[in-house]
Amino acid sequence: MGSATRRTGRARILFVALTNDVGSDRLPAALGALGADCAVLCPPGFYCAETRFMGRRFPLPAQRGLWLALPFIRNRLEAATRDWDADLVIPLDDMAALSLRVIATAATVTAPLRALLEISLGSPRGYTTACTRAGLMRLASELGLRTPRVCISAEPDAMLQRAQDWGYPVVLKAEHTCGGHGVTIARNPDELRRAMAAVRGATSWRRLRGALRRKMWDVAGFSTAIDAPPVLQSYVAGVPAMRTVFAWQGEVLEGVSFLAEKNHPTPTGPSTMVRHVENAEMAETSRQLVAAMGCSGFISFDFMFDPATRQASLIELNARPIGTTHLGRLFGHDLCARLLSCLDSGFRPVPWRPAPILASPLVALFPKEIERSPRDLGRLEARCLYHDVPYDEPRVMAAYLRRLQAIHPQDFGPIFDAYGAATGRRPALDAPALDWLRGPSQPYAEGRRHA
Repeated sequence: MGSATRRTGRARILFVALTNDVGSDRLPAALGALGADCAVLCPPGFYCAETRFMGRRFPLPAQRGLWLALPFIRNRLEAATRDWDADLVIPLDDMAALSLRVIATAATVTAPLRALLEISLGSPRGYTTACTRAGLMRLASELGLRTPRVCISAEPDAMLQRAQDWGYPVVLKAEHTCGGHGVTIARNPDELRRAMAAVRGATSWRRLRGALRRKMWDVAGFSTAIDAPPVLQSYVAGVPAMRTVFAWQGEVLEGVSFLAEKNHPTPTGPSTMVRHVENAEMAETSRQLVAAMGCSGFISFDFMFDPATRQASLIELNARPIGTTHLGRLFGHDLCARLLSCLDSGFRPVPWRPAPILASPLVALFPKEIERSPRDLGRLEARCLYHDVPYDEPRVMAAYLRRLQAIHPQDFGPIFDAYGAATGRRPALDAPALDWLRGPSQPYAEGRRHA
């Protein structure tokens, strides 16, 4: 794309996914439903590739550990963007977000791809900050934003001393991890020592695997991401909260915020049930950080929210959309429409009136909430609850139902019936999807969430 705005025609968006995150299908479907042409670059079998709105699918090698696939990403991305003239590239997970920013600043990247990525992601000056916990905390401190106390060090003794000064519990976070992986709440010095040893790779096998991983990262041009020290934060009590924004050239154009009512696995896993909230501090913190980094695209911020004072402490950033980004439309914050208005000067969103139930700010995320608790299914029939279920996506529904069937085989029948009773709908499953669902159940293994 030669400029920041398309003058005519439908916007063309290329999504990139390197980890098979539950819910990654929702944003492409939301943008596709508004008229965008969507394509995806990902390994086979990813949820985001199953949406009917994905017009093109560019394959990456099947994963045998994400770090083994890193050397292939740049060439495949170059080929995909040559073959499919995208206006914007959107990462769907943290490793994709990091990869795109590394590629954008590599000496070997072609000029057209570099320009496309800078349009999509914003100014390169903010890339390192956007993709590292340490960089975010340093910038937030410079801006005077509310954060936990922070220590960034590779020295265990320094971490232990700082934790003693603050008092326990403390939170240790490894760089380049996501979805609650790599985050440990340590309640005493022994727990902190064990967590630091795990980050360092204290066993012989972990050291060998780490050395191989570092070599592959280096070959792929990811040398700046190797051996980053962990981040230690003081513990902040409260409710986990998140704000996702759509930004353009350092300006927030739209955003929506939620509180995490439930998450899985506890205490640091992804949200499974969320409640919409309006909070001025979350909005202002996001605005200042986006401006300082010069971001474009979807950016998401994590907070700890104090319901009594309504204060929000910044704890993390995800340089990508999250599982609630598409829900903004339900509450008057249509991030997807705002994106398309930047790409297509002729785009006119269709007015949308939410159903009466959407006056409630509580949303259950499918299938995450049912994975968290496959029983006590009566809770799904609460009148105040909106179910974010992709009923009009046969292959997506089949993929998630197979997932539930594998994780909770004894509870699958009641789960299926409970969702029908709660929403008054049954998923539209086409013949291939039904065959897939009825096929032999395979042992389920959680995909890798980080390298």
